[in-house]
Amino acid sequence: MKLSQRLLIFLKTLNPDSYPKLCEEFEVADAAKQFLFTFTLLACVMLLLFVPAVLIGAPRLQQAMASFDSFSLGGNFSASSPVVLLRAPLVVVDLGENATLTDETLLFTESGIQWRRWYLFGRDSVSWGEVRDAKGYSENAYAALFLFLIPSLAFWLGLFLLLKDLLLILLFCLLAFLIPRLWRFRISLGDSLKVAFFASSIMLFVEMILFPFVRIPWLSPLLFLIFLTVGVALVGDRDLSERQGRKRPHSEKHGPWE
Repeated sequence: MKLSQRLLIFLKTLNPDSYPKLCEEFEVADAAKQFLFTFTLLACVMLLLFVPAVLIGAPRLQQAMASFDSFSLGGNFSASSPVVLLRAPLVVVDLGENATLTDETLLFTESGIQWRRWYLFGRDSVSWGEVRDAKGYSENAYAALFLFLIPSLAFWLGLFLLLKDLLLILLFCLLAFLIPRLWRFRISLGDSLKVAFFASSIMLFVEMILFPFVRIPWLSPLLFLIFLTVGVALVGDRDLSERQGRKRPHSEKHGPWE
């Protein structure tokens, strides 16, 4: 499928009224491919938006740097209390005794640097002595260290968001398939999965556009749930369910996925 067609379908998925037609035209595999396209597209936009986000946050970073009594790239710095350099990802300087990672993604301590190996999970560390031994004493070498960490954090952030969104899609798809049946409303498992993939576009859009600037964790899942609910109402069929119930003999068993 051409890039222009993918972009047009992405715009259509932002309108739940188009879901019935999209469900007719798309197989589940095609809907999954469209989701991956949308995720990749918006992930690239998110990375680009980090540039103006950094520029907007520069005054806050300058204010945070002013909290230091002294600071040098050799790991020699002092501050009277922990200093938050960035909040997305969370980067903190803490010179307290036995300072260790809690919620931080990157932590500078008196003894060295600690960071999340997979953005949110796992941990790794390096002492200032190891940094100097490995990189020499050049300030450019320390800049290279941070440039190495940034792509790593971006990669694991993207992977984390992808897995989180896929889990939400599968969970909400299952709920969209099962809950309407309590009110004799019928939608197939395949259609509910396709609607979930289409409705996820609004979640990805809001999540990734806002991520570099502000965190509102509940907003994107809420919009996803609203779009999914509307999509299921448009794609499903109460009358079909009732007609099938009248036509089906009492002795005939219902299949679990019908």
